[in-house]
Amino acid sequence: MKKTILLFTLFVLLTSACDPIVSVEPTIVAEATATNAAPPATDIPSPTPEPATPTPEIFISLTQAVPGELQPTQAPVGTTATYSPLTLTIPQAIANGASGSNMPRLDGDDAAWWEKTPGHLEVSLADYYVLLGKTHQPVIYIYPASAYVELSSSAFESIHRLNNYLYAPNNIPALAELPGVPFLNAQIQFAAQIQQVSFQNGSGIRYITQYDQYAAPVNNADLFYNYIGITNDGAYYVVAIFPLTNSRLAETSDANAPLPSGGIPYPGMGSPQNQMEPYYIAVTEMLNVQLPASFFPGLAELDSLIQSMQISQ
Repeated sequence: MKKTILLFTLFVLLTSACDPIVSVEPTIVAEATATNAAPPATDIPSPTPEPATPTPEIFISLTQAVPGELQPTQAPVGTTATYSPLTLTIPQAIANGASGSNMPRLDGDDAAWWEKTPGHLEVSLADYYVLLGKTHQPVIYIYPASAYVELSSSAFESIHRLNNYLYAPNNIPALAELPGVPFLNAQIQFAAQIQQVSFQNGSGIRYITQYDQYAAPVNNADLFYNYIGITNDGAYYVVAIFPLTNSRLAETSDANAPLPSGGIPYPGMGSPQNQMEPYYIAVTEMLNVQLPASFFPGLAELDSLIQSMQISQ
């Protein structure tokens, strides 16, 4: 136990020197409500407790550059914007621009674990495709990595899993080993189209997913493209959430919603776990064989946005 505490203390000391101060140039919003934070539904059991912080013996140092990264492609044609420390180019097929918000620190005892932040940047895409009825908004989050890890054990676990994946990106992680979104108070149900995607000075993982507080049907209202990344120097942690649709999915989470041809039937609200697992596996396999252009927006365009990102000190 003493060895574990000593190793984690060294990790915090090594990374704390690189905590950034995020500033936003075009737009500043004082309100600190996370756009994609999912509040507990009134008919859902009490919020899930924050995961316990794992022991850090095998944790890969945030200050280590990740070897063997895929190189980002040339920046796409579109709108280039800077919201310090982030610069990105937004393809015209996705959105017409963006706005940046500097969220203040929130760490009080009255804050839920998924709300806590050391202060971070949120960049929201403007004029994204029709968002009516979508659970999530198209937002990129930039966190100072070491400060977030100190505050949130969920962030610690996500970065821990991300680094393990980046050291062996050809080994597709099991769902329980996948880096997730620290601030979503819900459970990841599946992950399809898993792929490593690098940006200008970092790398990460993207996948198609859905988070729920119960075993819900996979649907276009809740589906999103999820990106989890980190800069090569370990200074910044990145989360991107972009809503998606696919023609094989129902439009809403209603169990009785019409299912398109080729879709996977939902077993039902009262189905036992041994019936739900095959359902999510079947949905994953179905989405894995869909062409990138069958999603809207297209996966290639979303990947190119991620690849264009530059996060400076």
